Amino acid sequence: MSRHWATIKEAGALTGMRIMVFIYSVFGRAVFNLILVPVMAYFFVRRPVARNASMDYLRKVKAAYPGTFENRSIAWLSYRHFLTFGHSLLDKYIALSQSPTDIAMDPEDEKMLFDLVASGQGCLVIGSHFGNLEYSRGIAVRHPDLVINVLMYDQHAENFAALMQDVKTKSRMNLIQVTDIDMALALTLKEKVQQGEWVVIAGDRVPVGEGTRVCRTRFFGEEASFPIGPYVLAHLLGCPVYLLHCYLVGDDYHIGVEFFEEKFQIARGNRQAVYESAAGKFAQSLEKQVVRFPLQWFNFFDFWHNDDEPEAQAKRQ
Repeated sequence: MSRHWATIKEAGALTGMRIMVFIYSVFGRAVFNLILVPVMAYFFVRRPVARNASMDYLRKVKAAYPGTFENRSIAWLSYRHFLTFGHSLLDKYIALSQSPTDIAMDPEDEKMLFDLVASGQGCLVIGSHFGNLEYSRGIAVRHPDLVINVLMYDQHAENFAALMQDVKTKSRMNLIQVTDIDMALALTLKEKVQQGEWVVIAGDRVPVGEGTRVCRTRFFGEEASFPIGPYVLAHLLGCPVYLLHCYLVGDDYHIGVEFFEEKFQIARGNRQAVYESAAGKFAQSLEKQVVRFPLQWFNFFDFWHNDDEPEAQAKRQ
């Protein structure tokens, strides 16, 4: 039976995460990397739901793009997927506790970004769980007058959110923890956009309570549920929409920016069709990025059949 991502226990106790951060802080990255190997092997063995989801995802990538993994074992690739995720958790901590400026961009993307910042116009930015979106905080560091508001559905990351409470950092990047987007929040965000601020939301995970606000669209050869919430929000905000990808290339994080839509023009009769078209367009863009570095997409649940709400599951159990 499919399980909503919010019902799956977060891997890694808060104490354990603090210990790993302590190891990194005292002994450095090399020792952290060494200790991470058996730690993630433990989670690989002890988290069958995440492991099976990872292997299923990797099989879909391999089927849709033959030759991506050559003849490597799916089980070995799945362990590496876990290990990559472990490294990304530390990178998230570093990105939010320090001031990342070592981010690379293609010249065209960099020009688009600088022009957008210089315009002073607010916008909606749609990201994903590909790579390390937190490293985009480097944009706020580079442009200290820019305010970035990141919407976080933290039911699945309570331990990490608590860990970040240990960090005292001055930043123009605000993390806004939400369970769903109601009209009151939408109006607050609209005011922020009108003041020239950015709003960032993930487009590849269906929040709790929004089981009916999804559409099915193709992703790596099969239909999966994608939220339409980001596009509903874009319509309410009435602002330009961009896509943001932040992923690791070698030892450096690379930020890619895509223009998505100037403004959603929606007539009363075609609202759902417009939202579904936007979700499909996002899924295509995300797939294009993910296939380049498939071990950096971190959704360790049954993504393709994740259309059940926790409340509905509870009634059937």
